[in-house]
Amino acid sequence: SANTPLIEARATPSSPRKQTKQFAIGARVFHQKFGMGTVKEVEQNKLTIAFDHAGEKRVIDKFIEPMGSI
Repeated sequence: SANTPLIEARATPSSPRKQTKQFAIGARVFHQKFGMGTVKEVEQNKLTIAFDHAGEKRVIDKFIEPMGSI
């Protein structure tokens, strides 16, 4: 209706300093405590990773570093 007030808003990232990391299934990654592993599943910011020596774990992506080709 004509009397409905217009509300203007602007979307802003919740954490503008840090970009969300994107991990692909099959990617090799590193965790400070668990070591090297392979991404098995991605669910938003939670990753299921099969670590070489620690077994399979679910971890938050901010604790994981992608490993480039060596």
